[in-house]
Amino acid sequence: MPFDILLKNGRIIDGKGNPWFRGDVAVTDGRIQAVRPRIQGEAREELDVSQYVVCPGFIDAHTHSDYVFFVDPTAQSKVRQGITTEVIGNCGMSGAPYFGGAKEKFTSAPGGFVPFWESIPEYLEALAKQPKTINLALLIGHGTLRAAFVGHEDRPPTPDELTRMKACLSEGLQAGAVGLSTGLYFAPGSFASEEELVELAGIAGRHGTVVTSHIRDEGSRSVGFIPAVLEIIRIGRKARVPVQISHIKAFGPDTWHTSGEVLRILEAARIEGVDVTCDQYPYDTTGGGLAADTLPYSFQSGKTPKQISEALRKPDVREAIKEAVATNIQKRGGPSVLTIATYPADPRLEGHTLQEICDSRKKDPAEVVMDMLSEGYEAKWNCRSLSQEDVDAFLKYPATMIGSDGSSLSTVGPLSHGNPHPRNFGAFPRVINEYVRQRAVLRLEDAIRKMTSLPAQRFSLTDRGTLAEGMWADIVMLDVDAVRDATFEHPKQYPTGIPYVMVNGVWVIKDNEFTRNLPGGLARRR
Repeated sequence: MPFDILLKNGRIIDGKGNPWFRGDVAVTDGRIQAVRPRIQGEAREELDVSQYVVCPGFIDAHTHSDYVFFVDPTAQSKVRQGITTEVIGNCGMSGAPYFGGAKEKFTSAPGGFVPFWESIPEYLEALAKQPKTINLALLIGHGTLRAAFVGHEDRPPTPDELTRMKACLSEGLQAGAVGLSTGLYFAPGSFASEEELVELAGIAGRHGTVVTSHIRDEGSRSVGFIPAVLEIIRIGRKARVPVQISHIKAFGPDTWHTSGEVLRILEAARIEGVDVTCDQYPYDTTGGGLAADTLPYSFQSGKTPKQISEALRKPDVREAIKEAVATNIQKRGGPSVLTIATYPADPRLEGHTLQEICDSRKKDPAEVVMDMLSEGYEAKWNCRSLSQEDVDAFLKYPATMIGSDGSSLSTVGPLSHGNPHPRNFGAFPRVINEYVRQRAVLRLEDAIRKMTSLPAQRFSLTDRGTLAEGMWADIVMLDVDAVRDATFEHPKQYPTGIPYVMVNGVWVIKDNEFTRNLPGGLARRR
């Protein structure tokens, strides 16, 4: 019986960090049938891929595509990077549960989409049924859980609330979610004690899953970067659960050049037996929301997004928090390095720095930020607030994998608005372009491992992430010398040098063209 597809004479990188070899890959019924130096047999489709690197499809370990495929199932910004699986629900924010305070916290999704589910199993079913270009694996957001059962107040959950949170988490993990995520930098996740987090993390551990964390502080805003790293390690130790530090970074000038100390802490924990890993996007510029990044936690407590905007229209409220807002802006590097990415209330501001807006309005940065948030809560910016030295150090650490911290977007339609961070269109090609080819920070084989088998191992996606017999046929072909990524000047552009991408044995990108096939599924832990 012939194979469906036979890729001949490629430069094969299997995803495990092994040196490349010249060989063939055979695919039938969505699965890899063989990977060998020479495969004999006929195929319905045979390609000579001798000019390409052939490797597993990339797994984006940290994304926020929780709703986008319900808006536009053809969203292409990730699959054109070679990404065939996204891990969604990060930073403590997930698409479910969707009731109670979690429903109040929901502000908007692209295209005006409104969720039509309540429970986590219902959300997983909706994700599975929704046509899409790539595979999705779900983390359950602690902040969303807390909002659903506790609300937005800065207080501990009652025993009954905690019991219901744990039951909801367990139900979602049993239904197929791959772990728990925490966003301890954001309200209401920031209101959780370490004890609460250990209780919930223990549920994840008993289900054999992982806890990922946007830790409490990546700079000097609250507890400090290193104490925040130590906290998530303690949680992993106490709950006996693997933990992952989300988009690890030394944020802001106050914290630059601490990567060496942090990596020593991580390695000591691993030697001790705490299973701690990291994900990272390959930029010295971060992204974030103006509200979360600048407003005091005490001010956010108990308020929905709508209530936050309303409160910021009151002069006495603004005066009370103005100094704290100004301090948080400076800790991000100051207004000249903060560029508005998306602001639906006035899209004319997108692409301008906060300093430029201040100059045009003749107001100070804190006043401008509060003005913007009072007019429209949904506001995001890009912040050039990292040291390249730290970025390189974290990237080279063997336990660091790649995550975009972005969403699947498009160059046209409802997913094309705003001035997004280029990581949405180019994080993975950037690793190859800059960190492998231009600056030789990583070997190509090691970079591919960080994009494939390492995240597959971390999220128990054991039938993805390597080129091996029996694995799902998520396959990428690269012309390494031609790979180019999106830029901050032109962020909404698809990369070059990735002409073929296969998802579950079906071509989604073929000869640089989108086939309009939507073979993505729900990636479940095995």
